Amino acid sequence: MVAPSDDGLPVSPKWLVAAMALGVEGLLLSYDLRLGLAGSAVLGVVVAVWLYVALRYGSLSGTPSERKAMVARVRAQESNRQSAARGSGAEQGADPSQRP
Repeated sequence: MVAPSDDGLPVSPKWLVAAMALGVEGLLLSYDLRLGLAGSAVLGVVVAVWLYVALRYGSLSGTPSERKAMVARVRAQESNRQSAARGSGAEQGADPSQRP
């Protein structure tokens, strides 16, 4: 089953992770300058890779997301199955022994 994208958070979880990473980076810089600079380099590489993947595979390029299309398709299939189950249950009656 596809996880819902709206989980009730006011912001996307990726922004919460980014804020935590910047907070940890600030703590590292205040503790030790060399350690903070090393952490900044690692964080910079991670951000560069994320930007490359996001731009390359459509997250930031403006193309419609495949995930959203898949979620819509799954929801349509689920509603079709529910309506078919309701329709077949009404036609066959209450006796389960008469079902094929």
